[in-house]
Amino acid sequence: MKTILIGAFPICLSIYKYLSENEMLSAICFEELVGQNSNNFWSNSIQNEGYETYRIDKQNIHTDFREWLKNKNPDLVLVCGFSIKVPEDILAIPTYGFLNVHFGKLPENKGPDPLFWSIKQGKKQTAITIHQMNKDWDTGKILLEQPIPIIPGETLGMANSKMSYMLDGLIKKGIQLVSDIKNFKPQPTKEITYYNRPSEKDTTISWETQTADEIENLVNACNPKYGGATTYYQGSPIKIIEVSPVDSQPLLGKTAGEIIHAHPQEGLYVYCKYGKILRINIISSDAGILSGVKFVHLGVRQGHYFNNNIAYKQRSVVS
Repeated sequence: MKTILIGAFPICLSIYKYLSENEMLSAICFEELVGQNSNNFWSNSIQNEGYETYRIDKQNIHTDFREWLKNKNPDLVLVCGFSIKVPEDILAIPTYGFLNVHFGKLPENKGPDPLFWSIKQGKKQTAITIHQMNKDWDTGKILLEQPIPIIPGETLGMANSKMSYMLDGLIKKGIQLVSDIKNFKPQPTKEITYYNRPSEKDTTISWETQTADEIENLVNACNPKYGGATTYYQGSPIKIIEVSPVDSQPLLGKTAGEIIHAHPQEGLYVYCKYGKILRINIISSDAGILSGVKFVHLGVRQGHYFNNNIAYKQRSVVS
């Protein structure tokens, strides 16, 4: 099986190793990302191992890439982490077409960042879906679907790594099945949802409307890809990277986002909707990536507030 891999590293590293070890790899393609040099490391490493590489962008995918792919004449193209829509005539070049690896269940979790939405929404399970690529986003027939549990407290980065380690076995099975069209199943016609890439609003904590559980899910969904969930302190944006729930009776008479305890040894605790408390474990700010304990040393005090935007006025402070 002569195969070309279009992928984002290190997510597709296990696919690369499997294809390489089984002498099925013809070339590797990278998406050209402006201002990002991570692909340079992987491209250079792969070239040093003797494989041809090709960089795809929104312009050459319609011209040079088409001719390059025709000349390579692959049996199959595998895609894992690629944000450029592939023209329909190019999808027809390989004998068995293009297969895409999607870190979400289809069709209920379509879009460019399915893991973010699964974790933010508190889902208990997601899936790795391997599907045929066609002219639309995430609509092709499904070849394989592997259910994946989401462990409580798991971050996007943890889930992403866990799933990427499983790809070699799934790709092995997919290659065994790809030659028989009967193995492809149309996607269900119900529960179809397309989620866009998260906006700034999607990654910002709303203390007034979100529960402690919802805030914890959002923080986990934003770690590490979005640098943490955004909130504002004293008019400046910060990113909350890790929180943990406090097991206590609901506290009454406070305001959501209010810092109810700030101690240089015990750390930082915030009041949430319905009286639940979150301990703020890790924060990223202009002072650096700090523990909640260290953040307290910057002058944070009980009675201060985290809030949703820069225009929010700080309330009175209780010393």
